[in-house]
Amino acid sequence: MGKKRLRDMTWEDYGISKYRYRELKAFCLQYHEKLKELSYGLTSAGDDVNIRSGKIGRPTESQAIRNARYSKDTGMIEQAAIAASAEIYPWILASVTEDFSYDELEGHTKLGRIPVCKKDFYGIRRKFYAVLDQKRR
Repeated sequence: MGKKRLRDMTWEDYGISKYRYRELKAFCLQYHEKLKELSYGLTSAGDDVNIRSGKIGRPTESQAIRNARYSKDTGMIEQAAIAASAEIYPWILASVTEDFSYDELEGHTKLGRIPVCKKDFYGIRRKFYAVLDQKRR
């Protein structure tokens, strides 16, 4: 028996449960929030007291740690999209981070038409989640 085509692969073939899929999907939907929260260029309050909250802490260090985590998370999503398909990764990225369906993406004026059929697109998107699942483990 031959190998399954990508378009025919199921969540079960990738070993992803419906709950793991939901977790991965929620992670991807935070992509734009994390990009927005990334702060390039660190600021320093000069001491260990957070002026706004009055809490003791190191705001510059906390911001640097948060930046590193957000950068890693967004990079992981982008890398998984490219690994799933370098040809259609912009559409995959838009689909998983903005919850666009194939039909919504087909009418997307910025990206243009998707160069694969609907069944292939969803097969590649499942592969994206499988790659992301591996990266997150």
